[in-house]
Amino acid sequence: MLRQVVILTVAALLLWVTADLVLVKPRDAGPAPQSGAPDPQPETRVPSRTEAQPGFVADISVHSEAELETLLDRVEQLLERPRKSGEAPLVSLVLHGPEVEFFALKNYARYREVVDHAAKLAALGAVDISICQTQMRNRGIAEDEVPAFLRQVPYGPEEVQRLLDSGYVYM
Repeated sequence: MLRQVVILTVAALLLWVTADLVLVKPRDAGPAPQSGAPDPQPETRVPSRTEAQPGFVADISVHSEAELETLLDRVEQLLERPRKSGEAPLVSLVLHGPEVEFFALKNYARYREVVDHAAKLAALGAVDISICQTQMRNRGIAEDEVPAFLRQVPYGPEEVQRLLDSGYVYM
């Protein structure tokens, strides 16, 4: 039992250190576009990644407000400054479990702190948050009953796979 706890602790520490090294080091933004010249690529909601600039996708299915708040706190610790327009978010969160309830407008008074924290991080460009419409329907939440900062996707696990296929790294 003690051996398993030590192994789990070391694995968690390695993941934490790796995330700090990858997410905190400055990213090369490339050459600045010349004024007046059209941008060669249209801006996308979830920019593609290169191996040198991995994005992270968090497949979120948490069961408590405290668990989600802990994750949002960690993302905030990694944010050194607001992200520029067109700059990829630090993490793409995909909500597709019980936490979908936290973001229903009818539950805002109860989950205000976590919803406001998520909205703040989304506004700063630190996170891109997707919410699963399948889970929303299963929980009786209509498409117009969640905050506008959430990007609705038809099926959460499929969105996770799409992000992984486009170069994001699973965390």
